[in-house]
Amino acid sequence: MKSGDFMTYYYYIAADIELPKESLKNVYLDIDESEERIKGFEFPIQLEIYNGIGREREARILLEYLMQQAEKHKTCTFQIANLINSNRVPFKILERRQVQLHKIKSPAELILEEGELLTIRKVNLVY
Repeated sequence: MKSGDFMTYYYYIAADIELPKESLKNVYLDIDESEERIKGFEFPIQLEIYNGIGREREARILLEYLMQQAEKHKTCTFQIANLINSNRVPFKILERRQVQLHKIKSPAELILEEGELLTIRKVNLVY
């Protein structure tokens, strides 16, 4: 790598609902708002997590946040990707997965590989 190059993992989070950053205050994630457009996402990026998520504790915080935001809606969709942000390498989605929010059994399911995009859908369950 040449001097001046930087590469950092980011979790980029997009949704078809508004994702307020205020709800994530006082948590142990380095979160910032974003309006980045990344090819492969269905929605504009709203939040980015610097250095990504690598531990289950961090994934638990993110999952609780997503569940809290989804509570207010009958249906909604979140997209999360783990990408390298580099001044030399373009963003690239390498793998896509989908899951329904109510079927997530463990926060560890949100720990993504580099280039992985996870689409999480909350569906209106009718019993």
